[in-house]
Amino acid sequence: MKLFWFTDAIADLDEIYDYYFALNPRAAAMLYNTILDAADILRTHPRIAPIEPLLEGFTEEYRSLIVAKGKYKLVYYIDNDNVYIVLVFACRRNPNKIISSTLKRK
Repeated sequence: MKLFWFTDAIADLDEIYDYYFALNPRAAAMLYNTILDAADILRTHPRIAPIEPLLEGFTEEYRSLIVAKGKYKLVYYIDNDNVYIVLVFACRRNPNKIISSTLKRK
């Protein structure tokens, strides 16, 4: 499968990196790579994550992979032989923001 990132998902990832870089550049790089490595697993195991319950009933079947020791969710969907990462979501945020954030990106 091919893996594609929505532009806004890349912006999410960059924002996370920038935030942690200001605190600790080495930790920022490690977290960034941890998220990318987790996303790469979706190439071979796209159904590894459960369906995101907050996004059930939408056109796409959104799934969310918990990464970085539970700190972030990669919200994605599968279409044919492609995986589309829509959102990198901080789990400490209000979970209902997943809905509004995802809908803005469609």
